[in-house]
Amino acid sequence: MTGIETAAPGGVAGYGQPRTYDPSFHGPVKKRSCTDILCAILFFVFLVGWALVAAYAIFYGDPEILVFPTDSDGRKCGRDAEVADRPFLLYFDISQCSSPLVLIAGCPTPQVCVARCPQESVLALPYALDERLCTPEARRRLTCRPGVDATDTRRSCRSLLRDTDDCAPYTLRSATVLGRCVPNLGLTDVSDGKVTDADGRQMDVTVESVYKGAERMGVFVSLKGFGTEAFSDYRSSWWVIVIALVACMLISLLWILLMRYVAGFMIWTALLGTLAALVCGCVYTFIRYRQLSGVPGSDAKINPLDAFTKGFDSFLQLRQTWLIFFIVLCVLCVILLLVVLILCKRLRVAIEVIDQASRAVTSTLSTLAFPLLPWLLQLCAVALFTTLALYIASMGRARYLVSNLPARCRNTCAGYSFNATCEPDTFESTCRVQCPEAECRFVQYEKFQVIPYLHAYNIFALFWTLFFLSAFGEMVLAGTFSSWYWTFDKSKDLPKTPLMDSTSRTFRYHMGTLAFGSLIIAIIRVIRVTLEYIYKKCKRHPGSSVARAVLCCCRCCMWCLEKFMRFINRNAYIMTATYGTNFCSSAKDAFLLIMRNVLRVAAVDAVCDFLLFLGKAVITVGITVASFFFLDHRIPIRGLDKFVPNTHYSWLPIVTIAIGCFFISSLFFSVYNMAVDTLFLCFLEDLERNDGTEEKPYFMSKDMMKILGKRNKRIKAD
Repeated sequence: MTGIETAAPGGVAGYGQPRTYDPSFHGPVKKRSCTDILCAILFFVFLVGWALVAAYAIFYGDPEILVFPTDSDGRKCGRDAEVADRPFLLYFDISQCSSPLVLIAGCPTPQVCVARCPQESVLALPYALDERLCTPEARRRLTCRPGVDATDTRRSCRSLLRDTDDCAPYTLRSATVLGRCVPNLGLTDVSDGKVTDADGRQMDVTVESVYKGAERMGVFVSLKGFGTEAFSDYRSSWWVIVIALVACMLISLLWILLMRYVAGFMIWTALLGTLAALVCGCVYTFIRYRQLSGVPGSDAKINPLDAFTKGFDSFLQLRQTWLIFFIVLCVLCVILLLVVLILCKRLRVAIEVIDQASRAVTSTLSTLAFPLLPWLLQLCAVALFTTLALYIASMGRARYLVSNLPARCRNTCAGYSFNATCEPDTFESTCRVQCPEAECRFVQYEKFQVIPYLHAYNIFALFWTLFFLSAFGEMVLAGTFSSWYWTFDKSKDLPKTPLMDSTSRTFRYHMGTLAFGSLIIAIIRVIRVTLEYIYKKCKRHPGSSVARAVLCCCRCCMWCLEKFMRFINRNAYIMTATYGTNFCSSAKDAFLLIMRNVLRVAAVDAVCDFLLFLGKAVITVGITVASFFFLDHRIPIRGLDKFVPNTHYSWLPIVTIAIGCFFISSLFFSVYNMAVDTLFLCFLEDLERNDGTEEKPYFMSKDMMKILGKRNKRIKAD
């Protein structure tokens, strides 16, 4: 057997029986039934559950709690009626926010909404120690809770500052960031590590504690300026980004169209060019290795610590470095040369399959736009997930406790005690009417215990939905290209609406199969995410080296498992789109067919992946470099500079263009990749089903038959 012939009738190494000729088979089966119905029902029930989770989260959640700062009384600054004119949040003692528990339980210091952040630093604690310092001017400088009148001389400063914490013990000159007042200390505010007030007095708080508290709250003054400048850059350069992305789309389309005519030339040029580059690299590294002979210090061994002490350039002065480069490049060169020589005929098959894929795509150009549909649906799923995540994170009840209950009011406020739970409306009507001094004060928002489970459900729903939509797109395209291949006379017998027919079959019969395959990938992805989370937790503990090693192995195994299952699923969808079988049968048939032709599959996959990567890389790099030269005023064309937008960070639109171009080119080439996979499986089955006789002619192209040494016998006219 030459390696390009059909497998023997008994199969290869026990990988099942080859398919036999079926005179009734003419492409995707028309008469089919629903597959994997239980999985379809399970997916539908899961989506209903996701909708119920959404309704529950929307009813009890309030994302504004996460967006807008909330004071100690539970009012959203700038949003609720009582504090509509006070949009900023001020912390009485921000140094208390330095604890890591702040990220979980919040900052324990009192917080109030203010109309503007403090413009000067004030140390108020001495007023509580010496009432003579508590002058009317000093009282006016105090920052207090709503409803507290600091200018009322009937209350002492000790009562305001020490006994009740109704007023801030100190305030710092602050800037507004994300609706919060964050200390903005300069050199004049600091003396020997201590913060000084407007009068030059040292406060009993260190600069380190203040900055640490601000860091724990997750805000810095520079963030606002960066965000403003970034928004300005996008606003001034949006048209450049749009033009670059449109150009990327057009070039991607042109690239696919050119593949129909110069696929072989492009592939052989890429392979031989890579081989030539490796040979040149071997020659250059060997020359550098010989040039360093006799140079003092060049024979020293590589020391990894030199990267930190002498820099990476020091490695290039060592002969051992160039020897390693030479050996690696030689090994790669030999491997690629052997692949080209040994698999030459299979590479020719791969090139012809790619050429046929180009013809299939260009004959049904609507397939290039079809991926936008599942992508838009995936975008909606991500938006739904993000919205629900915010609602779920904000779910909770406001907790109120009795904070002041004089002894004379205990009989009047029957059923209440100090620090007991209370409801403001009920407490107001039953207790405060008789005892105005009694207070029912907001403490915090209590999170629901079910929140972690709702988050887990939401995450799993996202994964399952995204993989389901991706599988839907793959199966529809597989059915379309399968119809193209199994049409004997492609000049006049092609279906008029293959894409619509495939979409109709997939939606009507095979939603369960899509749910089954996507469920497997979703479960594997959840396990991977969980292992990744545990691994990052273990990295923070120096004594967990064994656990990290085990987790690293588990992560690698799960990554390989997901890649393998995605490969199996993809080919199973092709079989389902063609024959209408369920997921397990399709996956089995596809796997056995691939194993009977494993060398061909390896060659086609390697060449196709390399070519698609080359196309995406060339398009993305080309558009990105052109955008860089334009935005950086490096194009020497007179009068062009007046059209270049002024930006603070020119790399922002450039990075945006690079990411967008890679995504757009990947979207186009994913159709091409699906065409290659589908047509290749059809080609393998064509070899097994037919023999080129008048009764069983090949459906493959004439060029493919020429490569394989096959031919169709002339069909006699009727």
